[in-house]
Amino acid sequence: MRTLFISLIIGLGVVQTGLGETKVKTLVHGGRTRSYRVHLPPSYQKGSPMALVFALHGFGNTAAKFEKTVGFNSIADREGFIVVYPNAVAFGPKRKQLWNGGGIYGFWWAGRVDDVSFFANLIDTVSADYTIDPNRIFVFGTSSGGFMAHHLGARLPGRFAAIAPWAGLLAFNDFVPGPPVSVIHFHGAQDKKVLYYNGLPNWGFFGVEHGIRLWAARNRCKSTPIVIRNDPNTLARRWAAPKGTGDVVLYKLKNQDHGMPAPSTCNVPEIAWTFFKSHPKINVAASK
Repeated sequence: MRTLFISLIIGLGVVQTGLGETKVKTLVHGGRTRSYRVHLPPSYQKGSPMALVFALHGFGNTAAKFEKTVGFNSIADREGFIVVYPNAVAFGPKRKQLWNGGGIYGFWWAGRVDDVSFFANLIDTVSADYTIDPNRIFVFGTSSGGFMAHHLGARLPGRFAAIAPWAGLLAFNDFVPGPPVSVIHFHGAQDKKVLYYNGLPNWGFFGVEHGIRLWAARNRCKSTPIVIRNDPNTLARRWAAPKGTGDVVLYKLKNQDHGMPAPSTCNVPEIAWTFFKSHPKINVAASK
């Protein structure tokens, strides 16, 4: 009977994941059917606006796998916000998924996909289906998803209140005019794939420190950061913005490589959510 029940709810596009539930949905955009997963906390009620967090998987991963491993659902169930896990488009014989996060991705096969307009459409679609607070829309991403988080904050500053990339980089010349976007960036200093210090200049991406200082300048933050954590594993600094709107924070994991650290070392999703909930957008209706 239990197996039959699980089969029925999966067939209906509803998957029980912890206390809340995840619904599997699709959206036609740019001639493609794109899929995404919506996790609703048990406290969700139509008519009561909730924060929305987009959680973006890395290269070769999927939304379903990322949902199981990243740990955002339990935070959402406890804190009361909606999480959306979209799938990037897959190409090639191995059907690996990759976001078009700016830079050289615009020239590779990912360049065939306009993921920025896809997210603009996805925000509108999710907001039509659920009661979303437009001042509290955030994006978290790892690796390729981290590149995409930077790209979305730079290209859609009127839609996102804050971004939280892990192991992603900011592309050259990516900013467009718009309101401040708060940033909390996490990166392993020993990352051999997405280089902390040098970035990927041949691919069109700044190093971490350079990119963060560009975000701080864009958001009119103070030029000298405040050290908020410094221990054998982690150096965290904050560039303070006027009235806290557009703060920029950098977590440098001194001994970490490309993969996210264990929660005991640095609980990245928890820290990202704590940052998100204290950095809503101001006057989003006027900034679209």
